[in-house]
Amino acid sequence: MTEHQRSAPRFLAVIFGHLSTSGIGLGVVMMWFSLGSSLLPRSPMMQGVISALSFTVGYAIAVLAWFTIRWVLGLFDVDVDAEALPELVRWLLLGTVGAVLVVLILLWPTWQSDQGELVGVDPLGIVDGFMAIVWSFVFAAVLMLLGRSIRWLIWRIDVALERRMSVGIARGVTVAAVFGVVGLVYYFIASSGLATFANARFAGGDEVTLEGIEQPTDPEASGSATSLVAWDDLGFQGRTFAGGGTKVDDIADYNGSADGVVAPIRVYAGLKSADSAEDRAQLVVDELNRTNAQERAVVALVSTTGTGWVDPTAAAALEYMWRGDTAIAAMQYSFLPSWISFILDTATATEAGIAINDAVIAWWQELPEDNRPRLVAFGESLGSLGSEAAYARGSLDESIAYIQSNVDGALWVGPTDANLVRRQILADRDPSPVWLPEYGNGDVVRFTNGTGVFDPFDATWDAPRVVYYHHPSDPVGYWNWETLWRSQEWIDKPVGGDVPDSVRWVPFTTFTQVVVDLINGFSASVGHGHNYNDTFVEGWSIVAPVDGWSAEDTSLLQEHLESVEILGL
Repeated sequence: MTEHQRSAPRFLAVIFGHLSTSGIGLGVVMMWFSLGSSLLPRSPMMQGVISALSFTVGYAIAVLAWFTIRWVLGLFDVDVDAEALPELVRWLLLGTVGAVLVVLILLWPTWQSDQGELVGVDPLGIVDGFMAIVWSFVFAAVLMLLGRSIRWLIWRIDVALERRMSVGIARGVTVAAVFGVVGLVYYFIASSGLATFANARFAGGDEVTLEGIEQPTDPEASGSATSLVAWDDLGFQGRTFAGGGTKVDDIADYNGSADGVVAPIRVYAGLKSADSAEDRAQLVVDELNRTNAQERAVVALVSTTGTGWVDPTAAAALEYMWRGDTAIAAMQYSFLPSWISFILDTATATEAGIAINDAVIAWWQELPEDNRPRLVAFGESLGSLGSEAAYARGSLDESIAYIQSNVDGALWVGPTDANLVRRQILADRDPSPVWLPEYGNGDVVRFTNGTGVFDPFDATWDAPRVVYYHHPSDPVGYWNWETLWRSQEWIDKPVGGDVPDSVRWVPFTTFTQVVVDLINGFSASVGHGHNYNDTFVEGWSIVAPVDGWSAEDTSLLQEHLESVEILGL
């Protein structure tokens, strides 16, 4: 029998051999905790991912712990085999596994449905519980196969080394090799190597153009024949933003008259438009000059999300409110979807946010102070991180002062946990929950969980105003790496109104749940999760109000935006 023939059955034995009893025990415990509520309800497949990860991590911890215990006891010539458990114990363990699966089928859909009711998501049924089990087994099998394959590979390396050197040296080399590989993987992730790789993988999607989007013929949009930015260089989101702008006729029809209605200006620079963030920002400024944006009533300085997305409802709300007498400036900095950028590469978002804010502010400040447009900063989700970064200073007082001296207002929607100014506010806030912080009597900065919470026309509210919209169930505002090993304030009681009272922190599991919540952020109905489509009209009426604008105007425009098709949503 050849060496290859002898190694094959060994490989199969290592991969598919009997599982550790202690590993199964801890794995099932962690799987049980994974069924609990987090910020948003989960689909059966996503629950399968969380359950499989939790089981696999629990299994690995138990196996590693038992290996360590046996190794220490072996130093004192004590040989214990905890895997040699009585048959009764094994049957009890099997019964526990069965009980968890029954709970998964019967109770988990009910728990998820109760949570879904808080955020406007359809309830689940027993079939969904069964499918969660199926997905849990599928993903757990893949993870266990991967883990045991790595263990088999390490074992083979160790055996090969032991044939050429002493056992002690061989084990040392094997351990060093394993730590070296782990270190290289960590360096690859920490040095943005993974982000660069992922960015390249997603770059192809930037060549596509959304159906219904055509190159603009109006000179007020980037990508037009007279634009300094080529249409093909705008990227997928840039073409959607520039080509899907609000039409003059639509604004006139809504207002019942064309009087005072002009074509809105939308300027944009894509990743391919220039080689650096600073050059793209300057190109945006050049586009503002080309379109005579200095003659408009309002200029909105937008920091985009990962792929360069500008929320089309936010843009349309401002343009309808001001009868098109607006200019919106934005630029792209990544090909990655926001949730991936958020986890892997926030540095690029902040670099781009600082570049475009600094460039546009410098352009605006050169204009005559008594005859220049109102300048407002806007950012949603990862865009709010980039936008805030341009105004963050050493202390909260300095940051707020810098905001007030450089823009006429700031609207930040769905902020991230990493937002620098928001972090300063949370650290210095008045006694209040993290999901609805209060600071300085609301003289300048105010937070809201949704529309209608405070009076947009409050005369005591100083200008420039800074407004944050953040739902308690929005995971973007809470996710951080510390959730792996430490409980977070959003879990403290009382929790926010659309977060279940049963939510609790479990090491690793809660972290995994919130990562899945990030992916599910838009699955919630409007007013929950990461869905802020009902906030923009009110938000603009606060930071960039039109003279004579009323609460009724806000309601009418909101209803109109909900009734029309907006490209790019």
